[in-house]
Amino acid sequence: MFRTGLKYCCFCGEELASKVLLDGSREKYCRKCDRVFFDEPSPAVIVAVARNDRILLTRSVGWSHPFWGLVAGHVVSGETAEETAIREVREEVGLNVSALEILGTYAARGRDLLMVGFKSQTECADIKKSQELQEAAWFKMDEPLPLRPDSIAHQVAAKAFPGIRIAEAK
Repeated sequence: MFRTGLKYCCFCGEELASKVLLDGSREKYCRKCDRVFFDEPSPAVIVAVARNDRILLTRSVGWSHPFWGLVAGHVVSGETAEETAIREVREEVGLNVSALEILGTYAARGRDLLMVGFKSQTECADIKKSQELQEAAWFKMDEPLPLRPDSIAHQVAAKAFPGIRIAEAK
């Protein structure tokens, strides 16, 4: 019935019902408080990091598919998206980035995420992989990249570096 786990009103504790609003959307509603509760996506960042003719790709621990992704992470309270991008790259791969450029926003449908995509540069090639990652490596941008077709990582990389190609899935 609802897209997220909120089942009770946070003001009075009443079980939430479903209400169709004037715009036709179906939202959570507290009959007692007469309040509507909208699903709110969690903000996150995804960062395409480049060094010369290479792009940094990562694989998170536990991924069972063959594809790689980009550095990504959640925005914490009191932090801007730009600060998050810089922090996540430093935490996940130990690199400092510069020339941070916002590319756009991307909805991670079914995951309640609103991702802010960035392009960045780094001077250092030495990756210091965190425990969050199974792998992190530099890939030449003129060779097919092992990104999932139509993934947000692929969309961000393609916007950051037009002309990149995707490797055939095996």
